Amino acid sequence: MDGEAEISKHRLKIRYTALMLFFSLIFAVLCVRLFVLAVLKHEEYKKKAEDNIQSETPLKAERGIIYDRNMVPIATNVTTWRVFLSPRDIKSDEEAEVIARGLSDILGVNYETVLSGAKNNVTRDRTIKKKASAEEKDRVIAFVLENDLSHAVHTEADTERYYPYGSLAAHTVGFMGTDNGLLGLEAYYDSYLTGTDGVYITSKNAAGETLPDSYETYIEAIDGCSLITTLDITLQSLLEAQLEATYIDSKAQNRVTGIVMDPETGAVLAMATYPSFDLNEPYVLDRYSAEKLAGLGLAQGSSEYRAAYNEALYQMWNNKAVSTLYEPGSTFKIITTSVALELGVSKTTEMFHCSGALKVEGYGSPIRCHKRQGHGSLNFAEALQKSCNPTMMTLAARIGNTKFMEYFIDFGYTGKTGIDLPGEALGIFHQPENFNTVELAVYSFGQTFKTTAIQQLTAISSVANGGSTVTPYLVSEIKDSAGATVYSKTVQTKKKVLSEEVCSTISEILEQGVSGDGGAKNAGVAGYKIAAKTGTSQVRDIRDEFGNSYLYVGSCVAYAPSDDPAISVIIVVDQPQSNIYYGSTVAAPYVSEFLKGALPYLGFEAQYTEEEEGKRSVEVGNYVDMSVSDAVKEIRALGISAEVVGSGDKVMSQMPALGMKITKENGRVILYTGGETGGTVKVPDVTGMNATDAVNKLVNLGFNVSLAGVSDYSRGVGATVIEQSIKDTELEKGSVITLTLRYLDGTE
Repeated sequence: MDGEAEISKHRLKIRYTALMLFFSLIFAVLCVRLFVLAVLKHEEYKKKAEDNIQSETPLKAERGIIYDRNMVPIATNVTTWRVFLSPRDIKSDEEAEVIARGLSDILGVNYETVLSGAKNNVTRDRTIKKKASAEEKDRVIAFVLENDLSHAVHTEADTERYYPYGSLAAHTVGFMGTDNGLLGLEAYYDSYLTGTDGVYITSKNAAGETLPDSYETYIEAIDGCSLITTLDITLQSLLEAQLEATYIDSKAQNRVTGIVMDPETGAVLAMATYPSFDLNEPYVLDRYSAEKLAGLGLAQGSSEYRAAYNEALYQMWNNKAVSTLYEPGSTFKIITTSVALELGVSKTTEMFHCSGALKVEGYGSPIRCHKRQGHGSLNFAEALQKSCNPTMMTLAARIGNTKFMEYFIDFGYTGKTGIDLPGEALGIFHQPENFNTVELAVYSFGQTFKTTAIQQLTAISSVANGGSTVTPYLVSEIKDSAGATVYSKTVQTKKKVLSEEVCSTISEILEQGVSGDGGAKNAGVAGYKIAAKTGTSQVRDIRDEFGNSYLYVGSCVAYAPSDDPAISVIIVVDQPQSNIYYGSTVAAPYVSEFLKGALPYLGFEAQYTEEEEGKRSVEVGNYVDMSVSDAVKEIRALGISAEVVGSGDKVMSQMPALGMKITKENGRVILYTGGETGGTVKVPDVTGMNATDAVNKLVNLGFNVSLAGVSDYSRGVGATVIEQSIKDTELEKGSVITLTLRYLDGTE
């Protein structure tokens, strides 16, 4: 019995010990677990706990503003509203239906889509509309209050990038993607423009009540920096108007581009490509691109259509001024002649002879001049003004391969300009070891190498500014959200490549070519000294079935005033489809029209020669109800004549009417003192006629003439009438006929 008791006692002890060990093990496991939770994973679980009680509200930073040089905003931000639901808080299907009906009506969204989102009670945030207007937001709030839906329908303010001028400077300014800039300045300066978002954190207890302020965290958003650019909205508008005009007139197959620069500093005052696009709707093709896409006949939605659409989109976005290469043609002759004078291999008094072609060693047939019959005898200045290829080849041969290539490099043609825009292309050119006699000859007149419009204008601006190369730029200053300057552009010249004397001589030659009988006459502006050169080059990448180049690029580069340049400009017309494709016709007249507006805007007053003064237009005043003697006096003060019809003392009617413009030369106002009329005459068609003959014909018939295009139309062989405002119509004598004139004798 005692033995059994001992055994029972021993077993009980074992059980007790086992039980204690079990509980000790459990306790140890719990301790280890608590250690892991409380110590090792403290931060992780603390965050989870905070996430359960904390609510974060993002505070979005605003993107920096982009200004033109006069502090006019060209890229800014506007407030939009996001309307969203909290489906978890929607109380019933009936309430969901009320919400769907109301929001679909107010916001113009699909009822079924809203209803489906409202019934999805898994989420607390379902966006209904991202960019609601302020009016829509106000209507939503009224709807919420009326139906007691503040627990389920919410609005949230947001900012959207907005471009006040739409398509103006589109390729230069660029636009925004979802989170960053995708093009132009928006992309290049994205890190400056992008701000730092803030956050507002609040905490709630288990009952959903907001905890005291001590549990709140507020991290303020920091708005992005703003850019002050060198662009000038007025000059930009003037340039784009001319690019559109030449695009339409020339029917350019591969778009047109233009740049305006301060040649002294390299500041880009305007830059554009046409056709352009609306920065507020960058994924919508421009009209011309859309027509080309539609012309392909592809089924919308097909993979082929999507590929063609994307290709058209990228082409539309391409900044032709910095990303497209072309052969500069005869505008490069400014460089060749400048180098020749700088090295002393020729003088302005030297005479040359052009027979229409020149034999170059290493090339099978003679290399032709654009004037196939030849220029005959001409001096250095005339060779540049009339764009003589054989003279350029002669000068280049004297310069020599090595020196020519050294200057080619110094002017920047073998590198990028360094402009502060994305996508700048590097030119195509021969390496020095492959630069031989033939290459030297054709480079002299701007053929067989490729550059960009920004590179060409930068190089020519070196001649305009007295011989120093500069870096073109678009941003002059960057300011943070507090207004402090974080960056300021310091203008530095790269290298002195020409003497001021040579630059002054070349500028004078170019100006005399414009005001005289040079190939760039169409670039002239009455009252101003304009230095200009035109160019026409072949597109060698595209050939016809026989292997011949048949497409061209016409261009014109100019700077003014020629004796102290404040502005330089280039217009490049890629593949014009009009009958006349020369730069003197498709580019120079539009450079002229740009400068007509730009120079007065920049504060330069016109100084007319006696001949220019006589051919200026004046605006007719209102002389009705005036005494005849006073009216005649006022009319003659304008430099035009007055003709009185009738014997009365008071003017009863007049022709032309108030506000009409007529040329001072042969211009007259007919004053009627009674019920008489001057009678009507049929307006003849004078298009295609020499301007002098056309003007005389219309004046002799009793009409007044107003001139568009060139005004000094009698130089050389004379300008030609390419368009007239009215023809083949009976009009009263004294009526105004507007003639558009061009010099068509230039081929470069």
